[in-house]
Amino acid sequence: MNMTRVATGLLMSAVSMLACIRQPAPRTQPAAAPAAAAPVEAWTLKGDSGKGALIFKQFCTPCHGDGGRGDGPASAALNPKPADFTDAKRAAASTDQQIYTTAREGGPAVGKSPLMVAWKASLNEQQLQDVVAFVRSLSKPAAR
Repeated sequence: MNMTRVATGLLMSAVSMLACIRQPAPRTQPAAAPAAAAPVEAWTLKGDSGKGALIFKQFCTPCHGDGGRGDGPASAALNPKPADFTDAKRAAASTDQQIYTTAREGGPAVGKSPLMVAWKASLNEQQLQDVVAFVRSLSKPAAR
């Protein structure tokens, strides 16, 4: 009986070992190359800075100030301070689309201040583009 248990144990060990041996993967056809992505259309600003000035005055001046220098009445309590849109170096470092996305989605969505709110619920796409056009007009020379 002892011999039967040993033989059974050895047989079970051998079966377990055989189950663990990797079988070669079945040969398959190479995957087809992914289709080329459609070309991305360049984002173009289609805003009216005159209309944007009116919207900016209503929504943005509390933080950014009348002249867009980041010196609005609410800015005293904010840290970090709101952006100074008259700074030509800052303007040159940002694309129109980046400014648009920041205004639409808010600061946290683009790695900026969590205090910069998203305006997409209050302003439609054209109004947002109008604001961006106005913001661009504040920096001389405006970067594109």
